[in-house]
Amino acid sequence: MNKTARMMLITALAVPFSCTMTAGVADSSSLSEQGHLPDGTPYSLIRPAGWNGTTIVMPGREELTGGVPQWLGEQGYGIIGYELSDNWNLAQDRNNASSAVEIFSETAGTPDTVILSGRSQGGLVTRIVTDATPAWLDGSVPMCGGGAGAISMWNTKLDSAFALRELVDPDSQMSITRIQDERREQAAMNDLVSTASATNHGQARIVLAAALSKIPAVDAKTGEDVPAANLDKRIAEYTDAMPFALGIGVRAGFEQTIGGSFSWNDGVDYRKELKASGRWSEVQLAYREAGADLEADLQTLANAPRVTADQTAVSMVERLATFTGNLEVPVLSLHTTGDPAGATAEEKAYADAVRAAGDNHNLRQTFVSADGHCTFTTAEQITAIETVADRIENGHWASTSPRSLARIAEAAQEATEIELGATRFTTPHPALPGRPWDVRNWDSYVPAE
Repeated sequence: MNKTARMMLITALAVPFSCTMTAGVADSSSLSEQGHLPDGTPYSLIRPAGWNGTTIVMPGREELTGGVPQWLGEQGYGIIGYELSDNWNLAQDRNNASSAVEIFSETAGTPDTVILSGRSQGGLVTRIVTDATPAWLDGSVPMCGGGAGAISMWNTKLDSAFALRELVDPDSQMSITRIQDERREQAAMNDLVSTASATNHGQARIVLAAALSKIPAVDAKTGEDVPAANLDKRIAEYTDAMPFALGIGVRAGFEQTIGGSFSWNDGVDYRKELKASGRWSEVQLAYREAGADLEADLQTLANAPRVTADQTAVSMVERLATFTGNLEVPVLSLHTTGDPAGATAEEKAYADAVRAAGDNHNLRQTFVSADGHCTFTTAEQITAIETVADRIENGHWASTSPRSLARIAEAAQEATEIELGATRFTTPHPALPGRPWDVRNWDSYVPAE
């Protein structure tokens, strides 16, 4: 969209806002401000001297601190970051991206190019906004952020929690869904993990539970996968990751926002899910070394009462936070291989949806060999943003191989005194996503009677 058309669009959409300005827009000097979006959400804005006409919208970076915003401003990018909602109010977060663009345009000048980039919840918001195809968007860089969509993501988390509860202590106070008391739920989860980790049989059950949601086992020091031969180390990684991986606090807040439960396992065959997980052999080995009966535990899961969802809540989440796969602008995702909150299999689910929509030419996916959730260096983040900016400017993708991305980062470091950190780009082989759910599945969930 050209600059005149952008100004016409933003004028039509413009709404009042509050801010504290530190510079005017009539000259080419730098501008920095903090204020509030129309709904009261805090934001920060920077337009550097010599602004290059590109603006980066950053959900979840309302203070614009750290190396990434500093480097972007130094290189001439305009930036606006805004605070994300509590309780996963994703509709609010999505709408605030458009509000941020309007405010930047009214305050600092209409961008020629707009790129959206958020991490974690902000990464999911980036995907949601991209799927909605607003007229102002030219490209996006989701970092982590639930590529499988919220239905699939939370169904697999339910699977892991369900397996732990039913196999370790079916009388546990952990409700899994329809959480009324977040602290009690978290305490119940911690008790289950502690109980399981105290015995060999319990540890085997942790391996089974981790397989269902593809929780990774990555060495924190090296960023590499823990070798399959080191089962004890892998079990330790699964055990440490489990409480965070199941996201109890986030689920509780999202259920409150949506007004019901959007996750279920009625009709799920856990033997089938385990065999499709890519971890069947590891689960068998863990049970064999523990002297435990895998068949008996699978039968226990098959016989356990199932968890149903609220059909209305499912429908709401489908349209809010699962994907059509339609990409009208270039997208480059960034994901850590050791993310316990979202396995790399979620990126495969996203790619499958995009491919089914016929838009895979607009998608590139990049990975960083690192433990943890969104544990990217400054260099890795700015390399992803620069790659999308280059794609927008030149109309075609440059190479996104790990070696090519590392060269981009090296050039960026040579051009600045800011310490950008190392790069750890890699090419993993994601497992098949668990229980995928996108536009092809909408309106197909019916609670079992």
